[in-house]
Amino acid sequence: MKKWKPIALFMAACILCLLSMTACAVEPSASAAPVAAFSDLDAGAWYAEDVTYCLENGLMDGSSSMAFSPNAPASRAELAAALYRKAGKPETEARGFSDIPDQSWYADAASWAAEQGIIGGYSDNRFGGEDPVTRQQLAAILWRSAGEPAPSEKGAFVDQARIAAYAADASSWAQEQGIINGKAGNQFDPHGTATRAQLAVMLYRWMSGSTEKDGIFGMDGTQTLVAYFSATNTTRSLAEYTADILSADLYEIVPEVPYTDADLAYYTNSRADREQNDPTARPAISGSVENMADYDVIFLGYPIWHGQAPRIIDTFLESYDLTGKTIVPFCTSHSSGIGSSDTNLHALAVGANWRAGHRFAGGTDRSTIEDWIGGLDLPKLETVVDAATSTTRKTAFNFESKSVTLNSGYEMPLNGLGTYSLYGDTCVNAVKSALGSGVRLIDTASAYGNEEEIGQAVREAMAELGLKRENIFIITKIYPGREMADPERSIQACLDRLDLDYVDMMLLHHPDQNDVKAYQAMEKFVEKGKIRSLGLSNWYVKELEEFLPQVSITPALVQNEIHPYYQENDVIPYIQNLGIVVQGWYPLGGRGHAAELLGDEVIAGIAKAHGVSSAQVILRWNLQKGVVVIPGSSNPDHIKENTELYGFALTDQEMARINALDRNEKHDWY
Repeated sequence: MKKWKPIALFMAACILCLLSMTACAVEPSASAAPVAAFSDLDAGAWYAEDVTYCLENGLMDGSSSMAFSPNAPASRAELAAALYRKAGKPETEARGFSDIPDQSWYADAASWAAEQGIIGGYSDNRFGGEDPVTRQQLAAILWRSAGEPAPSEKGAFVDQARIAAYAADASSWAQEQGIINGKAGNQFDPHGTATRAQLAVMLYRWMSGSTEKDGIFGMDGTQTLVAYFSATNTTRSLAEYTADILSADLYEIVPEVPYTDADLAYYTNSRADREQNDPTARPAISGSVENMADYDVIFLGYPIWHGQAPRIIDTFLESYDLTGKTIVPFCTSHSSGIGSSDTNLHALAVGANWRAGHRFAGGTDRSTIEDWIGGLDLPKLETVVDAATSTTRKTAFNFESKSVTLNSGYEMPLNGLGTYSLYGDTCVNAVKSALGSGVRLIDTASAYGNEEEIGQAVREAMAELGLKRENIFIITKIYPGREMADPERSIQACLDRLDLDYVDMMLLHHPDQNDVKAYQAMEKFVEKGKIRSLGLSNWYVKELEEFLPQVSITPALVQNEIHPYYQENDVIPYIQNLGIVVQGWYPLGGRGHAAELLGDEVIAGIAKAHGVSSAQVILRWNLQKGVVVIPGSSNPDHIKENTELYGFALTDQEMARINALDRNEKHDWY
């Protein structure tokens, strides 16, 4: 008999929890031993504790003896088998679904689930066992198993209209119970799916009755740091209150040369006077925050000196890459207000999300700090099902596998080859050279006029190098105008020209009056298995706000122009907060601009320090910002060089120096 799928076990436990809280009240185990048994599980991963709990309590198994497959989506067959197994495999009459052979491993489970009214078949008498379980199906199944309780309030998701009628109450109930929460932007994403790791997290949290792991996350699941400078200890107590209230980490900004009373004597040409009058002053800091990349939110505390933050705060901000992080400034002052001290700091943390600062008098008590924090609208880490797609942990780059898991459940390489302006034999040879150098991501488009060459190169490389189709990730795009006006024909034409059976991702090349129509056509090709993931190119905040509520499948990727002279530091965090991966075209500046960028003295200096090329520094900078890179080249040496990005890492200081090069200088009109 075929093994019951692990995902199924997990879902079964969820159902039992709903039916019997007593039976599910099992003390979670702290041991992580089972994780080590599987080659694809990292003991330090965000889901490791949850998976360990499920394994030790018999709720989940590996997908094989060596693999757990944490990123694999759950199927309807797996879910039915799980529920059936947890129910004790009761006798059932064969339902006779048209797509399930009598001897299928999940035939009895499907019949039982349908008989119980938990999982129904489709209108054409199919069960759809291999179909992924969608979020709205999951909510409905749990809701039915709980006896279809009425939710206290109807849901108010921005995509509420896209939730099927059968799942409307279920989605509201699931949100109330903390089982399936909305994604970023308050979207339910009814057609989205959950991975095995996400399901393990959901099970652990449900069974432990916990919505927060003690000692791991700060307020509402975000990892929080309280950093402060306090020369006279006035700011220290407020910072300590803040860290304690939020269960956050506390870091004191300590000057290498401590300030004496004489240094702080105002209007005597003291050290503090001189520093505050010199915009370039940067007092050195003793030590640093070694794990700054781990933090989502930073509370920044400081006293007011001559109406501004002490210059050592400038030093602190310029020492790290703070892109995408939320910074909440607060200050202490006996008389002055916060004034412009916080806003004047913004330019020193490019790409950070600054919140309005707050001034406190010296000696402020804890309850006042609690009231202030309680009124803040801080970002929340996506909970349970969406944990893998949160800003810093979701769409997280795996530099060991050199890949990122998309919200569609598929893995995409972090670096690839852009093929714009490559034609004929030059294109074929460039793609084959890239594949021979280990590149597994190839980007093309209908408008490039080279899809046939891409397909030819991939087929030849598969035959010559022994590569498998599933290990090569192909992206193509359809163009505005006639192609989006007749999207079905245009999509099929792309598939025909590539002749690779399916395409890993298809993008809309630019916004257009028919873009929603075209995207919805692509969604149908996803259902047919001809397109695996969807995305957009040249979409920004306003365009995304208008577009996303009109489609069913959340884009897995947005591809925009990104390089050190045009950084999109306001756009990248917004996209990533939606659980969407960002990919950069023209990462080296584009034709006509690359020489200047590669010769930039800041970039060249950093390259020399690491013993690498300027191009490698720029590409690595992108990767560390969470941006997938697709540099274009037909030169085999350059193509290979552009893959060698994982043997070095840029420091926070180096990242900050490159961030400071932003000119908002776009090199193409898109």
